[in-house]
Amino acid sequence: MKNIVVLFLSVLVLSSCTQDIEINEPAFQAKYGGVIWRANDARVFLDGTGGVTIKAFTQYEELTLATSSADPGTYVFGTTNQNNYASYYIDVQGIIADHETSIFPGPVNKIANITSGGFNYTENNDALTSGGSGSGLKLAIKVNNNGSVIEANVVARGTGYVAGDIVTILGGNGLATVRILNVQQSNGEITIESVDNGFFTGEFKFTAVDDEGNTVSFSKGKFYRIPIFQ
Repeated sequence: MKNIVVLFLSVLVLSSCTQDIEINEPAFQAKYGGVIWRANDARVFLDGTGGVTIKAFTQYEELTLATSSADPGTYVFGTTNQNNYASYYIDVQGIIADHETSIFPGPVNKIANITSGGFNYTENNDALTSGGSGSGLKLAIKVNNNGSVIEANVVARGTGYVAGDIVTILGGNGLATVRILNVQQSNGEITIESVDNGFFTGEFKFTAVDDEGNTVSFSKGKFYRIPIFQ
């Protein structure tokens, strides 16, 4: 039922959008629900710790992108660092939906890093794992001459994992481990490309989740010369 409500709200709002991508100054837009979502207004807010929050608005919606720093670079959503996050809020005729890139259990989206390489492993395109909050994750692994794991890529996402989980790769000496970066229901990234005299330009994409596990996804997002709110 909740998915139907979110879809209904989205259709109401997106019915006024067009398929064409246009970059004005300033501009904030993304692809959502198969069409272009374009903000009526967008502003940058600076906090006391050096972080940035970009807020974009339509009549019924608020989309937020937050980073732990104002410096140009890429910041990842849905990780254990919740200073970097995205959220989407919509309220149409009192019907409300609220999604964010929170810590939420689900299939693995990406591996953050190899926390221990172990030794005596052999290359495997279907390596089993254990541990963490979930089950069923399988990895394709590459090893060096000592049999230490030097690369791990997801081949089966499993279910029930959360960002930050440490998962053990079975085989070898049983000591190779990886850390989960984020999951499919909560992920994405923002790239601040430039900051020019207080005007922010960059790109973004994300999938955000509500408390019941329903998701919304924005892709091919762009923001161009969004000013700092005075």
